[in-house]
Amino acid sequence: GTSYYFTTGEISNSIIGVSRLIGLLAAVMLPLQLILIGRVKWVETVFGLDKLSRLHRINGLVILGLILAHPILMILSYGMLSKINFFAQWWVFMHDWDNVLLAFLGVIILLCTIVWSLTIIRRRLKYEWWYYVHIFNYLALILIFLHIHEMTEISDNQLWPLFWLGIYGFTALNVLWFRFTRPILRFYQHKFTVSRVVDLGPATSIYISGRNMDKFKIKAGQFFIFRFLQKGFWTQAHPFSMSMAPNGREVRLTAKKLGDFTNELPKIKVGTQVVIDGPHGVYTEELITKNKLLFIAGGIGITPIRSILESLGNRFPDKVLLYSNKTPAERILGNEIDQLAQANHFKVVDIDSDEKIDGVEFGQLDKDMMARLVPDIAERDVFLCGPPPMMIALRAAMVELGVPKSQIHFERFAL
Repeated sequence: GTSYYFTTGEISNSIIGVSRLIGLLAAVMLPLQLILIGRVKWVETVFGLDKLSRLHRINGLVILGLILAHPILMILSYGMLSKINFFAQWWVFMHDWDNVLLAFLGVIILLCTIVWSLTIIRRRLKYEWWYYVHIFNYLALILIFLHIHEMTEISDNQLWPLFWLGIYGFTALNVLWFRFTRPILRFYQHKFTVSRVVDLGPATSIYISGRNMDKFKIKAGQFFIFRFLQKGFWTQAHPFSMSMAPNGREVRLTAKKLGDFTNELPKIKVGTQVVIDGPHGVYTEELITKNKLLFIAGGIGITPIRSILESLGNRFPDKVLLYSNKTPAERILGNEIDQLAQANHFKVVDIDSDEKIDGVEFGQLDKDMMARLVPDIAERDVFLCGPPPMMIALRAAMVELGVPKSQIHFERFAL
């Protein structure tokens, strides 16, 4: 047989080629990461926020692997050519190659934001901490782009700089428009202002009105990101579902008191101006494909469902709502739900998991309870909203009961 031998130069050049391909792939996927989670309306409308959030997480993990592999392989390959060790070659890159130093700083920032974000999530720290940490990703992206641009400018192909300018410029324009410019323009167009604040005990409802509200195009079931321009609140922006159907006069959010920010919402003053980013989401009646509907709400998950039920009115007369809470005291918007049910003739089944009361289902909502309460569940479109563990468990249970996945509608309001 014939024996093949590869020189150190051939091996290192091959590694350099692979590393450059990895770097190019990472460079393309980085702006895609911003498009996926940048509240870009034309993307969100097609895929839905929930799918985009999952793709964002997957894309982020792939990018993490690529941005670690690229510099490691480059250092190894050039070290082999120069016949110096890994750390000596790393120092050469940092000291003599200015564009590499920019990229290295960008990668370090990205890695730090990932570690900090995971720490914030696991320790259940404040949402705004997670938000502000992610802002550093913009700085990392700028540094990495400068590295890419400088490397392509020394290339023989003059189209490469234009290619990268096009990709990153397109991404920047979309993020700037949808995430920043459009909310500011709408604020000046509508002059959103708090008109009422109602303390419901376990939750708070805030009504917001403004100019030309009939031109503010929204659909029942969607959500917004609200920033209240009041001392102690203006630095924070939080997502909340609309808890009543659009009426052309005002919108309403209803937030359960679950943390520092939501506990303080009753202190919002009437007359406070509000910056509203949205509407977001595709969790609307446009998902309906069947004549019979089932709505399942867990706790504060009732808010988008209540707005959809109000919007539907007497349409689709065969509607059932399963409303699950720990105790009756946590039945937020309960009176409104009862009034809607009476006016529009749909069935409401209350379920309490921690307190047994006559006339109310007791226990954890699960596969057996759903099959008993709604025997024809497989023939219905199901709108599900509640805590993530609940939604995951009930989705799996519904599939076992024969409900096609295309008939199960849900959206995690994660940004």
